[in-house]
Amino acid sequence: MSVIIPDTDASGISVDITQSLPGVAISVPATLPPRLGRFTILERLGGGTAVVYAAYDELLDRKVAIKVLPDTGSKGQIRLLREAQAMAGVSHPNVITVLEAGVVKGQVYVAMELIRGAALPAWLAAGPRTWREIHDVFTQAARGLAAAHEVGLLHRDFKPGNVMIDATGRACVLDFGLVRATPDRPSLLELSGGGASQSMRVRVSGEDEDDILGTPAYLAPERWRGGPAEPASDQFSFCVALYEALFGLPPFAGNDILALSHAITNGHLRPPPRNHGVPAWLLAALMRGLKTEPRDRYPSMEALLGALAPSRGRTWRFVGAAVALALTAGAAGLAVVPEAAAESPCADADADIARVWGPAQRNAVATALRDAAPHYAAVLWPRVADKLDRFAAAWGENHRDTCLAEHQGRYTEALLDRQRRCLDRRRDAFDETVKALSIADMDMAPRALAAASDLVPPSSCHDLAFLKAEPPAPDDAELGERVADLRNHMARAEALAKLGRIHDAVDEAADIEAAAEQIGYAPLRAEVALLRGRLSLNTSEETGQELEWLTRAMRSGIESRGDAIAAEAVALRIVAASRRPEMVGRALADEPLALALASRGAAPEALRGLVLHNLGVAHLAQRNAAEARRYFTEALSVRQAALSAGHRDVGYTLLNLAAVTEPGAARDDLLARALEIFDAELGVVHPATIEARITAAQLAEPGEAWTILQTGCVALERFLPDDLVRRTRCLFHLGRAATEIGDDDDAASVFRAAAELSEMSGTRLFGPEATLLAGYRGLAGPVDDNTAVEHLQATLGRMPDATWSSEEIAELRLVLGQNLLVRGRPLEARVPLAAAVAELTVLAADDPHWAPRLARAHRTLAEAMLSATPPAVAAARPHLGAALAFYRSAGASFARQLAASERLLVRGVPRAKPPAKP
Repeated sequence: MSVIIPDTDASGISVDITQSLPGVAISVPATLPPRLGRFTILERLGGGTAVVYAAYDELLDRKVAIKVLPDTGSKGQIRLLREAQAMAGVSHPNVITVLEAGVVKGQVYVAMELIRGAALPAWLAAGPRTWREIHDVFTQAARGLAAAHEVGLLHRDFKPGNVMIDATGRACVLDFGLVRATPDRPSLLELSGGGASQSMRVRVSGEDEDDILGTPAYLAPERWRGGPAEPASDQFSFCVALYEALFGLPPFAGNDILALSHAITNGHLRPPPRNHGVPAWLLAALMRGLKTEPRDRYPSMEALLGALAPSRGRTWRFVGAAVALALTAGAAGLAVVPEAAAESPCADADADIARVWGPAQRNAVATALRDAAPHYAAVLWPRVADKLDRFAAAWGENHRDTCLAEHQGRYTEALLDRQRRCLDRRRDAFDETVKALSIADMDMAPRALAAASDLVPPSSCHDLAFLKAEPPAPDDAELGERVADLRNHMARAEALAKLGRIHDAVDEAADIEAAAEQIGYAPLRAEVALLRGRLSLNTSEETGQELEWLTRAMRSGIESRGDAIAAEAVALRIVAASRRPEMVGRALADEPLALALASRGAAPEALRGLVLHNLGVAHLAQRNAAEARRYFTEALSVRQAALSAGHRDVGYTLLNLAAVTEPGAARDDLLARALEIFDAELGVVHPATIEARITAAQLAEPGEAWTILQTGCVALERFLPDDLVRRTRCLFHLGRAATEIGDDDDAASVFRAAAELSEMSGTRLFGPEATLLAGYRGLAGPVDDNTAVEHLQATLGRMPDATWSSEEIAELRLVLGQNLLVRGRPLEARVPLAAAVAELTVLAADDPHWAPRLARAHRTLAEAMLSATPPAVAAARPHLGAALAFYRSAGASFARQLAASERLLVRGVPRAKPPAKP
C-alpha cells in the first residue's frame, strides 16, 4: 500500500486508488483535522474510494502517506483495522510497509510509506521492455504476494495498478484487500456495463457479510462463481497481469463484463501473438497459473516462483543467429530454450548462497530483530532483508559468471582462483553477518542495517584491479586451508564489531592473532594486525595499543605487498595519534606516506578520501580550523566521487566540515545533508546517527538544536524504549539545548526525565557527562541540597589540565558556578564562573559555536557579582554588556536569554541619589 510520487513531474502525482463507481455514494471526509496522531497532514494527493494525503511523521522525520478508507460501519472498521495491523506485520522488501492504522471520526486510516517511483502500468508504458525486465519486476511482486500468503493474508485485487516500482527498481505490492465496500453496494448484474480494468465490488455468498473487491479482467474463475478467495485466486490474477505485460493484451477477451466472465470461467484463453520471443518455460508457467480450476494451478506462490526461476538449467543467452533460428519452432512461433539441466555445468551455482541465506536463516534473523526491538522491527526488517536479499542475488550471479568463465576458458586459472577465493570470502562474511544477526539483542538490533550495508559487494571479485591487489594463495594446500579458516574467523570478528559486540570481537581477534603468528603467513599477519588496530580504535578504553597494531599492520602490509592494508593502517594511525596531543605532529608527518600508499591500492580514490579526512581530524585536534577546512573540503569532493553522495563516510566528512565552517546557511546545509545520510544509511536509532544528531545540535543554530535532538530522542523512546542508557544521553543533550536558549522549564523537565532514566538503568553516563547531568538537574533541585556541587567539585579535581579537556572543564565550571549561585553562595560562584569565562573566550575565538555558552557564562558571572553583598556593580557591567551584545545580535532563538539579561541590567543600574536637603 503506497502513494508513489513520480521522479519527473511533481505535478503528476500518481495515487493508488480504486476507481469509484457511477452512482455509488462513498463516505470519505472532505477534510481532515490538521493532525492524525503523530502525523501532520500536508496536502491531499488524490482519491476515489479512499482518499490519500501526504503527511509528516514527526517520529521518523519523514513524509508518509495517509490513506483514509470508506466508512464501513463498526464491524467493517474492526475488520479493516485487523487487516491493516496484519499488513503492518508483513516485513518484506516487495511489500510496501504499513506503519500504523487507526480510526478518526468514524474513518479508518492507514499510514504507510511515501516513495518515489511509478506504478507498473506507467513503467510498462514508459518505453519498450524486454521479457527479462518484465520477468524481473513480476518475480519481485510474486515474492511480495508469497510473503503475504505466508502470514495468512490474501490480496483479492492483484493487478498492475497495485504494483509500484521505486527509484531503485524495487517492485512493491500494495492494497491487500484494505478497501472494501459497504453492504449497500450494487450487485454484479447492476455493474455489467463497467470496464474490464475498472475495480468493482460484487456481493458473494459465504463471505460473512462482506463484499469482495476485484477487477474484472484479473478476477479468478472461482470468484466469478461466488467461491471464497484463496491463494490460488491471487496466483491467477498475477498470471493474468504477467501475460498482459508480456504480450501487450489480456489473456481473456470480452467486450463487456458478461462476455469477459464467460471467457474466464470457461477457460477461453487467447493464444499469445506470433514471434513474441518469450521462452517456452515462462509461457508454460503462465499457462498453468491461468488454469480454470484452482487445484490445477501451482500449489502456492512459492511453487510458482520456482517455476519462474530462470537459473535452473535454462540459458538466457543465444550464441549466434544460427542457433537462435534453429531453436525457433512450433505453429505459434515459440522460442524454445532447451531444459538441459543435467548438462549445464553451473546449474547449482546458487546452492552455496542458499545454504547461507535460505528460509531458515531469514526467519531466524527476522525473529531475532523482532524479539530484540519489537517496536523497531517493522521499520528495520524490510530494509535489512532487502540488503541481504540483494547481496545473495548478486553473489549468485557473480558465482555463475565465474563458473561459466571457467568452462568457457575466458580467464587464466590463476585469475579464476583469485575470483573463487574472493567470492568465498564474500560468502563467509555474509554468513557470519547472518549468524550474528540471528542472535541480535537490543544493543545489536539498531546496528543491523549498517552491518548489512557494510558487506563488500561480490562484484568486486570481478574487478581486475581489486583481484590483482589480493595476495596470492599459499603454495601449500594445507596452509591455504588454515589461512582460509582464520579469515573466516576474522569475518566473524568483524561482524560482531559492526553489531556493537566490540569486546567479543576483540577476544576473537586475539585468538586469531595467536594462530596467525604460528602460521607465519605474512599477508594474513598484516590483515590481522589491521583488524586489531581497527577494533582498538573503537573500544572505549584508550590503551595505546591501537598505535602499535596499526604500525605493525602498515609494516606487514608493505612487506607482503598489501598496499591497501598498509594505506588504511597509516590512515587510521593518523586518527589514533591525533587523540594524543603530544603525537599530533607525528600524525601530520604521515601525510606523504599515507597518500603514496593510497595511490597504490585497488581503490586509490576511496583510500585517498580516507587519508584526507583523517588529516583534517588531525588539524582539528590542533585547533587549526583553516587547515582542517581545507582537508575536509578536498576529502568531501574525493569521497563523493569515489563512493557516492549518500555514503555514510561522506556523512562523516560533511559533519566535520560543518564543525569548521562559520555559522550560517552553509553550515546548516552541511548538517542537514549529513543527518539525511545517517538516517537513510544507518537508521534513526543507530548509535552513530544519535551521535551525529548530538554533534549537529552543538553546531546548529540553537533554535534548531532542540528539533534535531528531539527527533532522535522521540525515535529512541518509540523504537527502543528499553535502551535506557542511550535515551538518558539523548535527553541530557536535549536539556543542554533548552538551557542554551534559556528555556528553563523545558530544560528542568528534560533533565529530570534523564535523571530518572539513569536511575532506572542502574548505569550512569560516563565521565563528565554524568556529573553535568547531576549539575543541570541540581539547578532545579532544593537549594539546601549540595550533592550536585560536591559532585562537580570532585570531578573537576580529577580532570587533567590539558588542551583536549578544556571544553569539558569550562562547562563543568560554568554549571558549578550556576549551582553555587542558586544556593545563595555568590562569592564562591564567582571563582569557577570567572575561570569558565576565560576558557570559553579562548574556545569561542577558535570556534563561534561556543559563543552562546560564553554569553551565558558572562551573564551568570554578572549575576553572581550583583548578588554579592555589597553588589560589585562596576565589575559586573563588562560581563553583562558582553552578554547583551551577543543576545541582541543572535536572533529570536535567544529571546528568553535577552529578556533575562535585560532584567539583570535593571539590577545593575545604581539608583539615583535623592537630592540633598537645603
